[in-house]
Amino acid sequence: MNIEIIYEDKDIMLINKPPGVVVNEAKTAKEETIQSWFWERNKNFKSFERKDYGSLIPDDFDDSYGSPEEIFQFRQGIVHRLDKETSGILLLAKNPGSLVNLLAQFKKRQTKKKYLCLAHGKFGVEADLISAPVGRSTQNRMKFRVDVDGRESSTSYQVKEFYQGIDLDKLAQSGVGESDVKLLKKNKNSYQGFSLVECWPKTGRTHQIRVHMNYIKHPLVGDKLYLGKKRLKFDPIWCSRHFLHASQLSFTHPDTKKEVIFEAKLTSDLEQVLKVLYENK
Repeated sequence: MNIEIIYEDKDIMLINKPPGVVVNEAKTAKEETIQSWFWERNKNFKSFERKDYGSLIPDDFDDSYGSPEEIFQFRQGIVHRLDKETSGILLLAKNPGSLVNLLAQFKKRQTKKKYLCLAHGKFGVEADLISAPVGRSTQNRMKFRVDVDGRESSTSYQVKEFYQGIDLDKLAQSGVGESDVKLLKKNKNSYQGFSLVECWPKTGRTHQIRVHMNYIKHPLVGDKLYLGKKRLKFDPIWCSRHFLHASQLSFTHPDTKKEVIFEAKLTSDLEQVLKVLYENK
């Protein structure tokens, strides 16, 4: 597996997760996962050699879920996750001490995450906080929804750019078939522009940004779970997955105790999507 490593030291590793790769091992994950890749890579390179990791364990560590060593063996270094089709920055821990330290930071909401997404339509309010509880859908167990009985969830957002539409000439030059280009041209009124948006989730619910954007009537481009039938027919022609990228992560380094900020550049497939859009003309 070809994984871009953004940063690595004796305690942590940050990668730019590619789309289409599952983070955690599961019975449904038939291909190599980030978890298996990370575990095997670090065993082979003898990276799990720090013996004094005890100094990284928080003073208020709760062992009700097991010892740091047991938690590390179970999670195999996975601190948090990203959806399969979401790309971007992912933090991994290389020893039991750094793992439980970072898990505590995520639980206490002491980390800061920034995502970049492309949403349908033009926003009436270009910067706001969405506070809406999220729960699993009762009709489709793969989906989540805003639900009064769901878990507290909040996301701040800021619109960066508005694109009027798709440049069909550029799309044709990018290799999209003639019939697909004609289909988009015929149905161009199905789109009302696209907004490039930065999001800062305050909580970490599954599909949170995707659900919140859909809730305010601006679903993500290419989102196969949350788009309506018409957009679901057209979006995959020019955007093969949901446009969501974890662009930045800040946290306190378990060893130095200093705040660190890391960024992950936008993946090439999403860069290509932006290249076929045009701004106001």
